[in-house]
Amino acid sequence: MFPLQNAGSVAVIAPASTATNATASGVIDTLGYEEVKVCVLLDSAASTSNNPVTLSLTESDDATTYSAIAAFTGDATNGFTIPNADTASPQVVEMNVDCRARKRYLKVLVTPGTAAQIVGATAVVGKAKDSTVAGAAAAESVSG
Repeated sequence: MFPLQNAGSVAVIAPASTATNATASGVIDTLGYEEVKVCVLLDSAASTSNNPVTLSLTESDDATTYSAIAAFTGDATNGFTIPNADTASPQVVEMNVDCRARKRYLKVLVTPGTAAQIVGATAVVGKAKDSTVAGAAAAESVSG
């Protein structure tokens, strides 16, 4: 269960068209929170084969060097299977993360498949360790 007490929302990746040779990414600072729900927004696609080639979370202690989190890597082997693109409507891929077992910074990475696609991401941070940090989570967006 993901209670909404002591929670805050942050924009992680501003919705924008991302080319197939580019990766949209954004960083979530989870300092002071025990869990986060990452919501990756994928616009409808011209073909069901246009699912992202990269859809993952990585982690870092210092926001400079990131390492993959196997359970949150869309590779259908160690992590999860990236859903096929939907030609009729946008999709949301949600990842619920227990931050107590993670490093401070989480980075969301999304690379479109066979055609440019509008992607975005938001996060809801929850279970603030101190009620004064609720809503004060930091995020930065980088596209390119």
